[in-house]
Order: sequence, then C-alpha cells, then structure tokens
Amino acid sequence: MKNLIFTLIILVTAVGCSNEPSSNQPIGEKVLLISFDGFRYDYLSKTDTPNFDKLVETGVISKGLIPIFPSKTFPNHYAIATGLYPENNGFISNSMYDPEMDAIFSMRDREAVENPDWYQGEPIWNTVEKQGKKAGTMFWVGSEAPIQDMHPTHWKVYDQSMGDSARIDTVVKWMSYDDPKQVDFATLYFHFVDSQGHRYGTDSPEVVEAIERADDLMGYLIQRMEEHGLIDHTNLLVVSDHGMANVSRERIVVLDDMIDPNDIEIIEYSPSLMANVKNGDPAAIYNALKEKEENFKVYLKENIPERYHLKNHPRVPDLLMVADIGYTINTQEFFDAREDYPSGAAHGFDNREKEMHAIFIGSGPAFRSGYRMKAFENVHLYELMADLMNITPAPTDGTIDSVSVMLK
Repeated sequence: MKNLIFTLIILVTAVGCSNEPSSNQPIGEKVLLISFDGFRYDYLSKTDTPNFDKLVETGVISKGLIPIFPSKTFPNHYAIATGLYPENNGFISNSMYDPEMDAIFSMRDREAVENPDWYQGEPIWNTVEKQGKKAGTMFWVGSEAPIQDMHPTHWKVYDQSMGDSARIDTVVKWMSYDDPKQVDFATLYFHFVDSQGHRYGTDSPEVVEAIERADDLMGYLIQRMEEHGLIDHTNLLVVSDHGMANVSRERIVVLDDMIDPNDIEIIEYSPSLMANVKNGDPAAIYNALKEKEENFKVYLKENIPERYHLKNHPRVPDLLMVADIGYTINTQEFFDAREDYPSGAAHGFDNREKEMHAIFIGSGPAFRSGYRMKAFENVHLYELMADLMNITPAPTDGTIDSVSVMLK
C-alpha cells in the first residue's frame, strides 16, 4: 500500500512539474489584430452588424481610434505596428522622398515596400519573436521587409486577390494549437471597405454592402476560432487605419491660382500635399500660398504643428498643404484631364477631423465586458498588445496607461 501511494505521489509531481504541455493545450493568451482599411468610427450605425455587435456587447468599443497624421494607409498601419509617430518611425506618408538615400518610396513599388531601409522603429512582430514567442502576419505594412534582419515566423507578400475566407483560414491555422509553429500574435487585413468608400462615397449602398461583408467575415472568423478552440484564449483587436470624408468637384483648390506648379515637385498628393521647391525660394512659394490660404492650410517644414509629430524627420519636404475636410488640392491640368475627379470619398485630412477617426473594438479574456471608452490615439495599441502578451515593449510614443482602463 505504501509503495502504491509513493508511486502516485511521484506521478502527480511529475505531471505538475512538466515543462512540456501537450500540443493541443492552450499556452497563455494570444492576440489577433484585424484591420478593415477605411472603416470609419461610425460605420456600425449604417446597417445591421450582428457579429460586430456581439463583440461590442462582450468587449470594449471606443468612440473612435484617432489616426496619426497624415491619415493615410501606410503611415497608420506602421504607427499601429510600432507605437511610434511618423517622425520617429520614418513613415511620413504613402509616398515619400529620402534625401539621404536619394530614393522615392511608393506603396505600389514592390522593391521599395520590401526594402528595410524605409522602416524605422521596432514592429510588434519583431518584439514578439525576440522574446521567444511566434508571430504571423497576413498583410501588414512592414511585415514584408526584413526589418532588423528579421521576419515573422509566418508572413505573406501582399496579394489583393487572395480571398477573404482564405486569409482567415490561413491565420487560424497559424494560431492553432496543433500547429508545430503555432503563433502567439497574428494580423489580418482587408481592403474592400476602403475601396468602396473611395469609389462611391461614405453614404453609398456599396459602402453599406462592404460593412455587411465585413460583419459576415467576423462571423466566419469567430466560427473558425471556436472550431479550433481559440476563441476563449485569444484577444481580438478590430481596428482601422483611418476614416473617410466625401469629396466633390465643387470643393477644389487649384494650385495654378496661387503659384506656378512647375516651381514645385509634388511628392505626396491631396489632401495632405507634400512638395519640395524646385525653382525659387521656399519662403516665397510659401508666402504666395499663404496670401490666398482658403480651404487649406500651408506650412513650411519648420512651422508644421507639433501635434502632427511629423516635421522632425529628414523625409519631410519643404512644404505641407493640408486641405480642409472635403476639399481636394491639385493642378489645373490634373483637374482638366479628369472630368469626374474628385468624387467618392478620401482620407489624409487633419487627424483631428472626426470623419478621419477609425474603429476600435477589443474582445477577449483580457477585456472588460460591455465597456465604452473615449477615443484614443492608435500609437497606444503597440503597448496594449505587448501588455496582453506579457512581453516587454520596445521604446514607443504610446503608453499602456492611456488604454489600460479597457482591461479587466
């Protein structure tokens, strides 16, 4: 009898002290970051969204997610990934010129997108991998480049034609406990809400259909996660990079009415137009624009407002013009060549404008239930994700204190 008891004690102790849990058992909580590009903060009110509503009922929604300026796709996705403002992570817009590299970045230039020299700061997937965990990125700005000579365990080259359900199935597989390379952190990205907003405007039936499609995808994602035993052990962060504002031909700013467009080299276009001066004195061009400043604001680089967190980077050019909400800046030649331009909706406006605010929903074991919180800046999301995964963050411009109120 004594021998039997002793044997049982040894077995129980061995099981309790084992450092090798079975492969199908949860190991801590995971984080899944999901972006619906161009999903404005108020889009859930435009139609029935039962799957989003369930997440909101059991989790957290904010009154908005405030983008960094400029409120464009690449800068904001990279700000979310690094927790840094543009002047600290180098991503000042979708298009930019680096005088030290003497090179131009365009988001459609595959070579530039995959060049790590354009990316500064430490993205969250690198932080994850450096601390003994694994990450998988399904289309996220920066994840295709070997930043700090690293890639996530799993990553994909951006392919817009890849089906929505295929994206979800792939990420769920990466996260699954029966996968030998299961990840602790993953991303998902969908572009179609942004595309329909640009083309048809924020109040169009096409945007409503896109919102409903996004809701269906959330339902499918939750179903697949439930099937793989992930839903109770994963914190979901549903975000967008920016909102949208309607534009029209009736609201335009023509550069030719103020300056000779040939005197400047436009690097990034409206509504946050960035340009270097080719001919003449930057101060003279600035003064000519300033004299007729209507429906836009103009700044020399050194006078860009501090709240934009932009000017202290060598990639920022001589001039910045910021269109008032709903207005478009361009040359007469550009307008004349496109009778229907501008139309639909656009983003890139001042990030204080409510129309530029994005969506944030947090749901999972770490989040409070049914909590509503004020709008907050997206640079705090990196710190939030690091906290959720119990990893040490790299230096950022965000703080966990700014968002910890949403956690249990």
